[in-house]
Amino acid sequence: MKILVTGSNGFIGKNLIAELKAATDHEIFPYDKETTPALLDSYCADADFVFHLAGINRPKEQAEFMEGNFGFTSTLLDTLIKHDNHCPVMISSSIQAELDNPYGASKKAGEELLRTYGEERGAKILIYRFPNVFGKWCLPNYNSAVATFCHNIARDLPITVNDPNVVLKLAYIDDVVQELVRALDGEEN
Repeated sequence: MKILVTGSNGFIGKNLIAELKAATDHEIFPYDKETTPALLDSYCADADFVFHLAGINRPKEQAEFMEGNFGFTSTLLDTLIKHDNHCPVMISSSIQAELDNPYGASKKAGEELLRTYGEERGAKILIYRFPNVFGKWCLPNYNSAVATFCHNIARDLPITVNDPNVVLKLAYIDDVVQELVRALDGEEN
């Protein structure tokens, strides 16, 4: 199977690709922000499954949330349409999609775009709203509160808890990756 993984150099993408390479004979099409549009075009023509993990979570400007999370999703889906490719598409969203903030709004917009695509194209879609994912290769002060807390505590740096009443929902990266592999096999939860 030929698998396109957007966000291939990101935290979840790196972990997923490592698992796929170790456990399967699939051909992996890695895509990140340095990949050329021509290569994305080629990947979309041939992909049998898309793990859309690319996104923006720490931009310099708030407009980058919508550009990266909705805009690139639109580009990806348009490219699949161009090639009449109806392969399954999985998108990584966030529990933030339920909240009223620019990041959450951009993730929700990407979800809605994918839903419309699935309805119009008859393609199988999978939307995962991940909670706070942690584990190997996550980065402190970037994509994991757990990594930030561990990093700071190990270095005697201060930690900040904005709201001590919030119960933090966590997911370990290996559990996330196993679910994605099950999704690839049509056995998603």
